[in-house]
Amino acid sequence: MSLEEKITAAVNTYIDAFQTSDLAAIMSLYADDCCVEDPVGSPVKQGRAAVEEFYKSALAMNVKLQLESEIRIAGNEAAFAFTGEVDTGDGIMTFRPIDVMVFNDEGKVTSMRAFFGPTNSGMKA
Repeated sequence: MSLEEKITAAVNTYIDAFQTSDLAAIMSLYADDCCVEDPVGSPVKQGRAAVEEFYKSALAMNVKLQLESEIRIAGNEAAFAFTGEVDTGDGIMTFRPIDVMVFNDEGKVTSMRAFFGPTNSGMKA
C-alpha cells in the first residue's frame, strides 16, 4: 500500500472511529512520538498517554464527525475539513475545523493540528 493510500485510510478510520466512539481505532493511527494541538494555540498534548487522554475526553462527550470534502494529501501530510457535533444538553454545538496531520513512513500520525475558532463553531439553530 502506498503512503497516500495509508493516509487516506487513516483519515477515514479517524472520522469513522468518532461515529462508534472507538478509542482503540483512533490510537492505532498514532505513532509513539505523536502530538496533538487541538485547537491550534492551545497547549500541545505530547506523547501517546496525553493524546489518548485527549481523545478519551472527546469520545466521552459523544462527539460525532462527518467529512465535508475530499482529503488533500501532499507528501506525508493531509488536510481535511469536517463537521463535528456535540449534544451539550442545551442543544447541539457544531464546529467546522480543518485538521492537518503529518505521517511517518509507516503511515502513522506524528502530529495533528486542528484549525478552527469562534467563527467556525456555535450552537445549531
